Amino acid sequence: MASRDPFALRVEAGLRGRGLTLRGFCRAAGLDASFFSKVLAGKRSPPSDEGMLRRIAEVLGLDAVELIVAAGRIPAEWSALWDDAVLFKEVHARASTGGRVTPMGPIACGRRPAGPRRPPEPQTEILPHKGLSEELL
Repeated sequence: MASRDPFALRVEAGLRGRGLTLRGFCRAAGLDASFFSKVLAGKRSPPSDEGMLRRIAEVLGLDAVELIVAAGRIPAEWSALWDDAVLFKEVHARASTGGRVTPMGPIACGRRPAGPRRPPEPQTEILPHKGLSEELL
């Protein structure tokens, strides 16, 4: 049996969790029910617009970042991946090995190589839900 699409699995779990029908969900999210039915059946790709994916997550009570990643997109919160080659390599290594970290030098020991430091990012509210983004980083 082939594994199901992670996006469809999360959406279906959200529908069950909220007790929503496909039509009711699509009405609340501003989606075409016929189109979204095809997405869940694997005949169409999930929406690519991050705003739409966030709206879907909100209506279903799901973690937006996790849903965006499940749709095959990189969320805006992960913009540091584009600027930090070491961070990118670490995330790639974790994702490629199913979360197991193999020794890669300073990163494996919890140290970053010496070099110019960026100013610290402003602190944002940390939600109690541990989503995919926290697991990967």
